[in-house]
Amino acid sequence: MAAILNWWDGVELWLTGLPFGVQTAVVMPVVLALAYGIAVVLDGALGWGIAGLHRLRHAGDEAAPE
Repeated sequence: MAAILNWWDGVELWLTGLPFGVQTAVVMPVVLALAYGIAVVLDGALGWGIAGLHRLRHAGDEAAPE
């Protein structure tokens, strides 16, 4: 773990030493990829949950006599 932390410290120092425009160009692809990944996972989880609620609602309708 110490090796990973030392590596991250080096990356952090390198990044903070860059000009702002270059920092933005380096960081934004990473941030955008993380945001996209989180959005895809949340979209899938919410879609699965909504589909489950629809199945439960329609299962209750079929079991009830008319």
